[in-house]
Amino acid sequence: MSGYPYNNPQYPPQYPPQYPPPQQNQIYPQIYQQAYGAPGAPGAPGAAGAPGYPSAPPAGMNPAAMSYPGAPLPTVSPTPVYPGYPGGQPHQPPVEWIPCTDFNAEALTHRAVVAGYEGHDGSPLWVIRAHHEGDIIPGKLAIKHKSAYVPWGGQEVRVHNFEVCVADPQRVRWVENGNGSTPPNAIPGGRTSSGETLYIGRAKHQGSLTPGKIHPSHKVLYISFGGNELPHHNYEVLCTV
Repeated sequence: MSGYPYNNPQYPPQYPPQYPPPQQNQIYPQIYQQAYGAPGAPGAPGAAGAPGYPSAPPAGMNPAAMSYPGAPLPTVSPTPVYPGYPGGQPHQPPVEWIPCTDFNAEALTHRAVVAGYEGHDGSPLWVIRAHHEGDIIPGKLAIKHKSAYVPWGGQEVRVHNFEVCVADPQRVRWVENGNGSTPPNAIPGGRTSSGETLYIGRAKHQGSLTPGKIHPSHKVLYISFGGNELPHHNYEVLCTV
């Protein structure tokens, strides 16, 4: 089952981890504008060369920690680094979870982890997770159809508020496994109300490649498909590189 693309081929340039890039700032517009200024607006807070503002942060200072006259920035903790990481480069987690709804998730089109596709039209399926009945459950978002689902209680459950999994494609990969097992570098995707960790998996079913939840104690991957929660004993696991 390996070899399927898990992310869009075009991946945008990296921006400071606290803020999305300009074309994808719909979710956090106020924070972005406070930090960088509205694009093309001379004198905007944080804009280079604006009156009363420095053209660049002092060496070694996180721009999010700077305070400009009349436009204080939100307090952001210093970016963590690996001890001894070459050049002191910042460490970002391999995946992030971005809160979304059915109608604003498209803002993450070039960042979302695309785990598979619909069998009937080939449209992409993204990795998501959502709260349901005390669980946090990995599932799927059919972005073309603006429909998100998680497998739970034998059913395919529709959800409208969820988190989209985003990642640098060079830092994640899919690894074959089965029977509830996961590699040591598997990425946690959720948990049950009793505290058991759920992982992110995918499997082929009736022409689709569908992401879902790996439930270790049940020894299967569950996917939501055709209104049902379906078990698969053979699957791929989303892991760090």
